[in-house]
Amino acid sequence: ESLEGRASKTEQKKAVQRMAALGAQLAELSVKQIKNLPVEERLIDALLDVQSIGSNEARRRQFQRIGKLLRNEDESIILSYLTPKQGLKKTAQLQRWVERMIKDGDPVINDFSKTYNAAERHTIRQHVLRIHRDLKAQADEATLAESKQKLFNYVQQVALISDN
Repeated sequence: ESLEGRASKTEQKKAVQRMAALGAQLAELSVKQIKNLPVEERLIDALLDVQSIGSNEARRRQFQRIGKLLRNEDESIILSYLTPKQGLKKTAQLQRWVERMIKDGDPVINDFSKTYNAAERHTIRQHVLRIHRDLKAQADEATLAESKQKLFNYVQQVALISDN
């Protein structure tokens, strides 16, 4: 049995934490914006419920639940609602980080990890390796674009979480 490509338990936990942090960002949106999100009704209800919860422990559990629900959603759509908070300049800066990571590898990945404390070097390396593998195998443009988009989505998530 090959375990390549399968996330370790630690990576899975960190992914859940990232999703919970994204849920916290989503919960800061206005009620109107939350209701207009193109996501499952259960997620919208959970996001609206968290605004009325006062207890820290109950809020933490609710954000974990939201993180779980977010795993079923398209990351790109969720990030598109949160990126206006970052602005176009920040998005362009993150795109340059991605291009440099693909081109230069580990030194840039290490710099990014120092700049954004929520970044996981291993996860970024896996994304970059997948892109290099696609380039070496001369994969079609759609596959390469999808791999680059996954790396960019991860970088955006990390930047949103690290800014707090």
